[in-house]
Amino acid sequence: MPLNDIQFIQNVVDLQTEMEGQIDRTAAKQKYAEKLLQLIKAYLKSGTVTITGTSNQGAFTGTGQIS
Repeated sequence: MPLNDIQFIQNVVDLQTEMEGQIDRTAAKQKYAEKLLQLIKAYLKSGTVTITGTSNQGAFTGTGQIS
């Protein structure tokens, strides 16, 4: 499954909107960084990784998830 760019962008926009109402800038920066990290991790883990290559036993392919 390809990465969902549209959903990621919407989640970041929602996060920015949420942060606009924060009064304590220092706390807001920390909270923003933590939530942005969660969004990035979820975004990267949502895709499927496909590999192809060769080994001493011949060609191979595979798919997997980032965890």
